[in-house]
Amino acid sequence: MNEWLGALLVLGGALLCLLAAVGVLRLPDFFMRMHAATKAGVAGSGLVLLGVAALQGEPATWVKVALAVLFLLITTPVAGHLIGRAGYVSGVPLWRGTREDALAGVLPRGSDAHGSAPDDAAVRRVLIALAAGPHIARAIEQAVALARRHGAELCGVAVIDVPRLQNVGPVPIGAGWHAQRMREHRIAQARRAAADVLQRFEATAQASGLRWSAQLAEGRPRDVLRARCDEGTQLVVAADGWFDQGVLDLRVDVAHRLDLALQRPLRVLR
Repeated sequence: MNEWLGALLVLGGALLCLLAAVGVLRLPDFFMRMHAATKAGVAGSGLVLLGVAALQGEPATWVKVALAVLFLLITTPVAGHLIGRAGYVSGVPLWRGTREDALAGVLPRGSDAHGSAPDDAAVRRVLIALAAGPHIARAIEQAVALARRHGAELCGVAVIDVPRLQNVGPVPIGAGWHAQRMREHRIAQARRAAADVLQRFEATAQASGLRWSAQLAEGRPRDVLRARCDEGTQLVVAADGWFDQGVLDLRVDVAHRLDLALQRPLRVLR
């Protein structure tokens, strides 16, 4: 029985190490490759060690293996975290398909390993999509800091998702008038909320001393924002909010819902 169990554990660990090696060779960026490598260090090596202990079957071997696995569990995640942090701070580029940089505004970014500027070094304009939500005040402050760091123009656009607000679902026969009033009421609420957010942005932008502009737009957020982004624009949005401006109390994954294929990854600020 121990022979079968040991063989399965060794085989499973070897397969994990093989998959990790393939991941290190094939995954598209440093952070994903590091993730694969750490899995081999803990799960792959740990299973191989447990398999060896099962094959040996001696108490002394089990004690040594237990200590080795405990050492791997303690040290490998910490080492992986520190290596990943060092890579991020030094400016190692993210995968082009990255939708959210959760550390933007939290950790500094430097030059990448090739000596070129990081992904946001050539930013000429920081465009913040303004939507009422729990993180909008902090997002505005981070957008100002980002624009100041790059000497970029600061732009704010408060978007009202009119198609979403007009969707009231199936309307019973004879209730068309009530549905229309509901649509109008929703849009009026969203306009008031957008005006408040826009006013908050304007006050912060004026105090910043940066070149800035602000505008209100209505329509599908994806189309509105895509039309305003070029290769020199860094688009940022606040987390946990949507362009219903709080009327429908939606809490969505903004990056996933927008799904913008931009040259610069969308930054979600919180």
